[in-house]
Amino acid sequence: MRVLRLVIVLLLVSVGFLGGYLAGWFMHGENTVRLGPVQRTSARDAGKLQQRIIEELQGRYYRPVDAGKLSRASVNGMLDSLDDPYTVYLTPREVRDFEEKERGTYSGIGASLQKTREGLVITAVFEGSPAKAAGLSPGDVIAEVDGKPTDGVAIETSIARIKGVEGTSVTLTVRPKEAPHETREIKVVRRTIEIPETDSRLIDRKGIKVGYVRLFQFGGLAGRQVRQDVEDLAGKGAQWFILDLRFNGGGLLEQAVTVTSVFQTGVVTSTSGLHSPREELEANGPVATKRPMVVLVNRFSASASEIVTGALKDHGRATVIGTRTFGKGLVQTVVGLGNGSALKLTTAVYLTPDGTDINKKGIAPDIVAPDKPRTKKDETLQAALRYIARQER
Repeated sequence: MRVLRLVIVLLLVSVGFLGGYLAGWFMHGENTVRLGPVQRTSARDAGKLQQRIIEELQGRYYRPVDAGKLSRASVNGMLDSLDDPYTVYLTPREVRDFEEKERGTYSGIGASLQKTREGLVITAVFEGSPAKAAGLSPGDVIAEVDGKPTDGVAIETSIARIKGVEGTSVTLTVRPKEAPHETREIKVVRRTIEIPETDSRLIDRKGIKVGYVRLFQFGGLAGRQVRQDVEDLAGKGAQWFILDLRFNGGGLLEQAVTVTSVFQTGVVTSTSGLHSPREELEANGPVATKRPMVVLVNRFSASASEIVTGALKDHGRATVIGTRTFGKGLVQTVVGLGNGSALKLTTAVYLTPDGTDINKKGIAPDIVAPDKPRTKKDETLQAALRYIARQER
């Protein structure tokens, strides 16, 4: 058996900051695939069949054929047959893009993306970014990148097309959230982007001090940054906390556990798969605050966001306000294939502490409070502040 290097383990929905992909279990080292005799034989026979077909085409087809192109098409066909949009082949460039994102910077447009039924949706646009300057906003759908459709391809492929050399431009065909049946072309000039982890501030709501922390992604420093923000706000007298996970498509599973540990201890989630033993992951603290809290979510809150939300809700630690979450309870692993490329495949499911499988169902909020996309007012945040005020009466 060939030894495959485990590059990194990804969790949940395919979402990216135009230069990275959402990571989950973060692991390194060597991983040996162990197959039984029947599995090994069937895999070998399938490989021989593919080789025979390519050889026949090379020797008999009426036009020249590209064996590499045929091989990639066969791989994509195999993965498509699984009916699992999260199991995909990553080209060497897409792997390099992921590793670049882990370093915290990339050359792109300064937005995050999520693949949904509506298409490739922008979930966050960062202040001072080219995307912001171009008028892009959360909820807009990118239909094409330089004339190439985003529908039917992995999000990693679209991300690789959007990223590029600083100073060059990319043309996006966009369906605006306020006019989803219309399209417009927007040219955006790429530049080096620093990926933020959080945004925080102290809100005074009729004399009640509320510490607000928005987490953009569950990157490698998410837990540390959330803890720092919470401690700073607590030092300023915060009586309540709001953790905003709206438009957060996920990230590192270890960081989901670490973020949860800022607010509580105990079981965060459990994972289980055919080839993965059941495992419970716990937050050990120490907690940074015991003050009451609210979690804000919407339909773009996915994966690691749902892990944190589910844990805080099941333990009765937080009131969840917003709309039902995305509903992705799957864990992906990225395995290096030896030539710079990689296979991202689903390896397990995860459950909330109460044993709930949220895949394709999402998490229902305790208080339904949708944000109206055509208004400047943040109705969900205002609903949370009204809820907090009622509790303090």
